[in-house]
Amino acid sequence: MFKYFLKDKELSIAEILIAVIFCSIPLFATFPYKINLYLAWDGAYRMYLGQLPFRDFGMPLGYGFWIIPGLFFKIFGPFMSSLIKAQVFINALSIVAFSSILRTFKVAPPIRVLGVIFFCLSYVFINFWPWYNHTVFVYELIGLAFLISGILKRDKYALYKLIAAGFFIFLSVFTKQDIGGLGLIIALTLLIINNVIDREFRSTLIFLASFIFFAIIIISPLLSYEFTYWFNYGQAPHSSRIAIFDYMDDAFKESSLILRLYITGIIISLLIKISQGGIKALIEDRVQLNFSLFILALLIQPLLAQVTTYIPANAHYYYHSFVFVFILSQIRHLEVRKSWVFGSLLLLIFFLWSHDYWRYGKRIMERTLGIKQEVDYNYVTKRTWIIKDKEEKTDRSDWKRTPFKSLDNVYLPEATIKGIKRLKEQWAGKADLKVLNMSELTQLAYELGYTPLSGEDQPLWFHRNVAFFDRESQNTCLQIADEQFDLIFFETIPKLNRFYPPEVRDCIQDHYELDDTFPAPRIPEDSYIEVYVRKK
Repeated sequence: MFKYFLKDKELSIAEILIAVIFCSIPLFATFPYKINLYLAWDGAYRMYLGQLPFRDFGMPLGYGFWIIPGLFFKIFGPFMSSLIKAQVFINALSIVAFSSILRTFKVAPPIRVLGVIFFCLSYVFINFWPWYNHTVFVYELIGLAFLISGILKRDKYALYKLIAAGFFIFLSVFTKQDIGGLGLIIALTLLIINNVIDREFRSTLIFLASFIFFAIIIISPLLSYEFTYWFNYGQAPHSSRIAIFDYMDDAFKESSLILRLYITGIIISLLIKISQGGIKALIEDRVQLNFSLFILALLIQPLLAQVTTYIPANAHYYYHSFVFVFILSQIRHLEVRKSWVFGSLLLLIFFLWSHDYWRYGKRIMERTLGIKQEVDYNYVTKRTWIIKDKEEKTDRSDWKRTPFKSLDNVYLPEATIKGIKRLKEQWAGKADLKVLNMSELTQLAYELGYTPLSGEDQPLWFHRNVAFFDRESQNTCLQIADEQFDLIFFETIPKLNRFYPPEVRDCIQDHYELDDTFPAPRIPEDSYIEVYVRKK
């Protein structure tokens, strides 16, 4: 057993099974409602109804993120379970792109399989729901997979690969500008370095032509609407979010130490190669050169992107698996095909990425074994040396599965479920219901049967100074004063910086009366959805 060597066929089967298992896990689970899900659902639902981005609703991003969720809504219906299915598909695409890149870099099959396991544990497993901070990198990864294959393989399909790379890198930019823009820089850097070595720039020109072509055919129809107002490229009323000290703070803070260590390690490996064989030897080994540059680029990207893409904290964890594979690939005398070596490395991966499953495993152990960590302030320990706030925190364990079709496979606070039931009893099925929904429960459009507000001046969501500006605030207040809405939902979130504009709430309270209040699906549970109706 310990002398057994793993065969390529066995490893290929294992790779497929691992991908299928990790991608399928969300299909068999029910999850608590998560922040920002309202946005994924709302954009996809509007497209399901036939509304078009920028014609019927504006947003500071392109619509790349909503393409796959919108398609899955068309196929399976406008339900939360459809979003889960969409994310399963997105996760599968990310694994295929990851594996493809490693194949192009000629990574040995057993190391590639270990890399896929690490990628699934660190990046796939934590993404149950679609979110643009994740989708943007998946599009980028697909684009870079095509690009690297086009650069290094130079087969008869190289032209088509470069064209596909241009499309997916544009789609990445049109999903989220910051990460997509960095992906474009990475692609151009790899192309130009290889073109300088080869003394020809045909591949760079093909890629750029493809990128520009798809940008023109996708953006030009939108210019007849307010695209240049909504799409954020740093113009007023938007903000660029770029501040040099923010970048320096994030680059040099303690939490970025692991990134700096990784970058240092890659640079040291390059210096070793140069010292042993010189620059010429490094350049001649084109696969290894591009592998090193690619990993270095993927490490610099999150070091910069965490300034503008700061939630969730694990949005950039894709780089760990790439670095792990790179390190193993540099160790020439480690026979990873040996079953005991492969098994040892597998255990090491689970040790390295133990924090996720320990968090859940600890809860299971506490429940099954009856273990509870008491906090006694008569003693000084790690848990008691400082007096913490006495506010109640929840792990969502008291949330209930909802009975609502659009919110299937989701847990909500019981009081929230009761609030939605009251709304349905009073308002569901009423004809021509006009609703201003400034809350995270965008699914109320389906449950109550109203059509979301539309128009090229209508924002997709109401985040103050992100997607909802002074113009929108003034227009909304005028509509409220004119009592154009039958029903208004407004969510108060004390811990966020005026997420929903307080001035609009003032307008609502001047012209409408509060009819109901129930908790919003948030942690901590101090946010509420207020229901307003016309004054009697």
